[in-house]
Amino acid sequence: MAASLTDEGATPLGAEPCGPAWVDVDLAAIRHNVRVLLSAAPSGSKLMAVVKADAYGHGAVPVSRAALEAGAWGLAVARVREGVALRDAGITAPILVQSYTPIRELSTALEHDLAITVSGLQTALALSSLGTATGRDARLHLKVDTGMHRYGVMPEEAVNFAARLAALPGVCLEGVYTHYATADEDDSAMYAQQAARFADVVHALGLRGLRPPLVHAANSAATISGREPPWDAVRTGIALYGVQPSDGSTLDLHPVMSLKAEVGRVLDVQEGEGVSYGQHYRAATRMAAAVITCGYADGYMRSLGGTGEVLLAGRRCRVLGQVCMDSLVVGLPGDLEPAVGAEAVLLGSQGAERVSADELSQRAGTIAYELLCAMGRRPDRRYSG
Repeated sequence: MAASLTDEGATPLGAEPCGPAWVDVDLAAIRHNVRVLLSAAPSGSKLMAVVKADAYGHGAVPVSRAALEAGAWGLAVARVREGVALRDAGITAPILVQSYTPIRELSTALEHDLAITVSGLQTALALSSLGTATGRDARLHLKVDTGMHRYGVMPEEAVNFAARLAALPGVCLEGVYTHYATADEDDSAMYAQQAARFADVVHALGLRGLRPPLVHAANSAATISGREPPWDAVRTGIALYGVQPSDGSTLDLHPVMSLKAEVGRVLDVQEGEGVSYGQHYRAATRMAAAVITCGYADGYMRSLGGTGEVLLAGRRCRVLGQVCMDSLVVGLPGDLEPAVGAEAVLLGSQGAERVSADELSQRAGTIAYELLCAMGRRPDRRYSG
């Protein structure tokens, strides 16, 4: 196959200028998925869209706006700075910070009207002092550790702890919640145990007049399981982005993210010649190959070397040798002759073929969550819908 070695890049395809590797994000798919999840959730449940980690790599601000437009009630993040960025973008919907918040960041959280997860008295007392000093009640969500064993108070301590919170000035106990460890597994005894423990806590809070306005437990898998009680809200993350939350799930979710790049060079590889670092791949016969302008700095994991498949002209092409920081090499079928600048799809659809996040993460030996979150910041994000 002939190729010019003097061709250096090409004008990116698509309506907007961008670099030689880019991420397409379909906001119409976000809206569709929110509506599907609301339909699948227990009747009357509000939906919190989980947009931590820059909305799993998709872009927190545009994804949040799309989710709220489609009916999401609020948003969930993991860090105060993530909530602040949403407020700075003009988003006024309720925002819950789910993870640990250092004492030093609580004043910033209060200033930006972020609800804070509380698992210990020190945080609650600090928020009480801040709320009293500013005349603005701090919003708290009490987390209960029903078996995940990360954050939260133990179930047997939850009611007394909630009573202490309710007695503090300058705070408002807005919610109580837990997080499931195995909701994505069929017939999970652990899920049933956690759900029962949490239900007991909520019942006991009600008997003491301490039940807050927002009770929530369900993640994506629990939301669609049909096993979840009709609490006040659900928190959906991975399903929002079009990835099925459990093996048996057949929900009508639309994939949101695609990773694309250009063909940077087409070349002949002679029999016995190696490709990429370490020369771990050597051609058994003379073959054609293409250099794709995307590497692990762009989010295409190094572990996909030798296992990943890239779409060119709607056909699958295997990654040869190691994935580099800025590029990778794929083998070409004998009748495929892409031009320099042609579009390659590393995640997403092209023609009748699709490389899904689940497929790619399995090939990489990880999970779809990590794959999406690891998508590099170097590729431009292009939004449609």
